[in-house]
Amino acid sequence: MSVIAALIAEVFLLGGPFAWWLARSAWAGRHPQTAIRVWHATAAGVLVSLATVLILVAHDVWEHAMVWLFHADKPLIHAAYGGTWMARGIGEAALLLLLGGASAMAVVAIRRFLSQRRARDRFRLAVDTSGSETDDPRVRVMDHENPAAFCIPGGRGRDRIVITTAARTLLSAEQMAATLEHERAHLHLRHHRTILAAEVVTTGFGPFGLLRPYADQVRRLAELAADDRASHAHGRLTVAAALLEMGSANPVPSGLDGMPALTGPDVGGRIRRLIAAPARRTSAPAGLLAPAALLVALIAPPAVALAPAVLLMDTAHAQQALGADHAPATGSRAR
Repeated sequence: MSVIAALIAEVFLLGGPFAWWLARSAWAGRHPQTAIRVWHATAAGVLVSLATVLILVAHDVWEHAMVWLFHADKPLIHAAYGGTWMARGIGEAALLLLLGGASAMAVVAIRRFLSQRRARDRFRLAVDTSGSETDDPRVRVMDHENPAAFCIPGGRGRDRIVITTAARTLLSAEQMAATLEHERAHLHLRHHRTILAAEVVTTGFGPFGLLRPYADQVRRLAELAADDRASHAHGRLTVAAALLEMGSANPVPSGLDGMPALTGPDVGGRIRRLIAAPARRTSAPAGLLAPAALLVALIAPPAVALAPAVLLMDTAHAQQALGADHAPATGSRAR
């Protein structure tokens, strides 16, 4: 049962202290797209650990599998994984919480996905019907008195970038190009999927104190990543100027469900970031951080679960040999 305790401890370590440390890490702001992947790896670690706990709680199936796979002694395997009745009760309670959380996440994911898809379809139909076409087949200009720029993800030629006439009048040609590049970055990196996944997991685990900053951080980092893409093409000061113009001109409210907008979270902080230092490309060590974190997140829970069985490998043969050694001596005493 110490294995289950170790996995539950890993869940609370990743979802609690590590998540809060990651939310406050300065390097995440310098490498936002890598930080998004590390957030996903952290969430994957929590989910895989909980799934492993679920398998272990079904200890009968697990113990038979470990005995067969590692030729281990069944009583020793049961002692390593079964534990006391109290420990089993704790495991069953954890199982109920896990099933409840998984069910809640599934319901939230389906409802939110369908809601966002319906909203995007309505907006796409509206802009295709009443918007003006441009040289870019994905860009539409909508007649509106307030400035706004946002994208409508769709895939398979259904992606749209929407600019209002007020934004077109407000921004210079270079600022408009930077704004369009920002929205293209959101579409290329599929940030709407990233944000949806984070929102679903946060909804399921946030009430238990796990991964609470996940969704907010992914939204913020998605904007930083899009800012960096636009900065590489048009310069950080141009992007900062476009943000300042749009953010201070009473824009259409941002945060449309599933449709990332230029004036997303923390416009002031993003402007200061762009002015303070050049946008940096991901360095080699930072680029390796995300796959390394994902690898650890996926491997660590099964490794913890398998460790006792590996240590007891071939103990079944040893117990049989020990029994064979004792059998003749017992027979001779009987004679």
